[in-house]
Amino acid sequence: MEFIELLIVFALAITFSNVVSRILPSIPLPLIQIALGILVGMTEFGASITFEPEIFLIMIIAPLLFREGEEADIPSILKNFGTILFLAFGGVILTLFGVGLTLSFLLPALPLAACFAFGAALGPTDAVAVMSLSGRINIPKKAMNILKGEGLLNDASGVTAFQFAVAALLTGSFSGLNATVILIVSSIGGAATGFVLVWIKRKVIRLIERASARDVTGYLLIDLLLPFLAYVLAEHIGVSGIISAVVAGVLQSFGFRKITLFDAELSNVSESFWSTLVFTLNALVFLFLGIELSQVFSPIWQSDLYPNSYLLVIVLVIATTLFVLRFAYITVFYLIKDGMKNLKKQMNEILLLTFGGVKGTVSLATAFILPLSINGEDFPERSLILFITACVILVTLVVGVIVLPWLASDEEEVAREQKIIAIIKEVIAELRLDIATKELNEKERTAVEAVIENYQERLQDAYTEQLTDSEKQEVQELQALILSIEKDGLDMSFRDHEISPNGYRFYSRFITRFENSITRQILSFIGFWLIVGNRVIRVILHPKMFWERTRQQGLRSPLNEVDIAEIKEVYIQNTQLILESLENLQDVYDDQLIDYFVEDRVSSTNKLEQGTFFSTFMIQQDALYEKELLRGYYLERKVIDEYEVSGEISTFLANVYRQKVNLLESYSINKIDESKPMRLTMKGRKIPIKAPRDEEVDGG
Repeated sequence: MEFIELLIVFALAITFSNVVSRILPSIPLPLIQIALGILVGMTEFGASITFEPEIFLIMIIAPLLFREGEEADIPSILKNFGTILFLAFGGVILTLFGVGLTLSFLLPALPLAACFAFGAALGPTDAVAVMSLSGRINIPKKAMNILKGEGLLNDASGVTAFQFAVAALLTGSFSGLNATVILIVSSIGGAATGFVLVWIKRKVIRLIERASARDVTGYLLIDLLLPFLAYVLAEHIGVSGIISAVVAGVLQSFGFRKITLFDAELSNVSESFWSTLVFTLNALVFLFLGIELSQVFSPIWQSDLYPNSYLLVIVLVIATTLFVLRFAYITVFYLIKDGMKNLKKQMNEILLLTFGGVKGTVSLATAFILPLSINGEDFPERSLILFITACVILVTLVVGVIVLPWLASDEEEVAREQKIIAIIKEVIAELRLDIATKELNEKERTAVEAVIENYQERLQDAYTEQLTDSEKQEVQELQALILSIEKDGLDMSFRDHEISPNGYRFYSRFITRFENSITRQILSFIGFWLIVGNRVIRVILHPKMFWERTRQQGLRSPLNEVDIAEIKEVYIQNTQLILESLENLQDVYDDQLIDYFVEDRVSSTNKLEQGTFFSTFMIQQDALYEKELLRGYYLERKVIDEYEVSGEISTFLANVYRQKVNLLESYSINKIDESKPMRLTMKGRKIPIKAPRDEEVDGG
């Protein structure tokens, strides 16, 4: 039962962290999850959670590094292999001695071997933490690949160095030559184990194919088993389980892949599965870090062994030493490799590699291997080392989050967004050309216009991505204002019997659609409360209207001409109020932003008066819309091909765009298939295009 409760608590924490991250995008998701982990750890339930380093490495770190190896840019890693090898092995050894000697100076009572063990634990850059930071910071591709490559390889050197430091702590003897030999054997042995397992896996797959027993679920389970098997088998043999899992992942991405329907389906399912699993495991990493922080913090903080202020000084000095030492040896390496002339040009990359060397839960898991006793006597400093390790990890994460955005350039991302905008604009131009040059009837013209509107929404999303955080916040504040005016105006009209229940229900669905389009892209804490908080307040102040709105949504009857006329009147009244409010805010918000919202509202009002507003909702349930939507995707692929051939975008970027188009097309086809039963029930009913049926409106 406790295990089930633990799963529920973690699932709730992961879900909540994702919601909070959307509300407060300026705070990185890992820090939110660490904070939630601390809160869980402070409860009686959290205090009973026992951290098992070996289980943590097997169940969480192994599959994460396996997947990272599978997705690694191998050509880029091989191109920078010298730098990666130096950071993964030489950097760990230098950190071991540098940080170890610093801790020994700050805490002379600690055995030197224990200080070196501490330095070894903090030596490796955490690949999981790097991946989490890279999701929100535009680190240049070269620096990112070096950090990822380092994170994939340096766990083996860090753990091996730590084990030898612990052995020296227990026995009082240490052999540098022996440690080096074992590190080399452990790494090569781990790589060989991963290679053999992937070879066996491919043989098994071939046997299954010969037996005509191919199955997507079965193949997926074999892939899922591979990282766990690689780690456990390697550790059982006595070599590096981490290296084994990484190599298995890297080799998994190699090999000839047949282009068949089965392989395409397997790839889609696998991508979705691993995406969800990686997100969940990443979240568990930082939740565990928070829980362990809460568990090691209290005993040391309340202890009289050292003043709390001195402990904070130690943490800050060690964290500073880590970054200064890392900057020094990376600079020297680049100086030797490329000479003084190129050093200035490479300084930004050096700083990115310095502050990108964040530590993570692997360091804490390694530190937990420290023995509870030495030669039969208690080792009370173990808790102190764990405390300092956990705090230093947290500091490196925070520093990385603060400093890296200043160093990382977003020029590449901006260029990508501009290409997306250009492609979408060309598709819209092609569709408008269809309207101008082809002989289309009213229904066909409406279908093309509906597809154009779909692309215009995507264009608006692309423009939004280019805004600064403050500009995004202003956009959402104005959207929240418009939403509030819409709701108040509609409710007032309904109370005054100026709109029928059918018209009220249709208008409510239109408002809900607008509201959902905003909350899907929550940009700020203020924006969140302006929208969601307003909704809660309205329910509290006007419960009758809330229940009436809920009741009306369940009704199904067609709109008539009177309903449409009433909706138009309410919409025009609301437009007048919105335009007046926007005019009053011209001194508060940017003029161009106000003008955009004014033009958008005037345009939608004109569509309503012309009768095309309702037809857009209805046509989306028609087979003709399917045809035009698929033509839009065809045109988009055509434009992407032209951009690739002309060299305006790389083949890699073109493939990324094609995958997005494929995803949109697949989703659209599925949604269209879901609407077919509704269309069949309406078949043969003669209803004017400007007076949409209730079912058709619901589907829009």
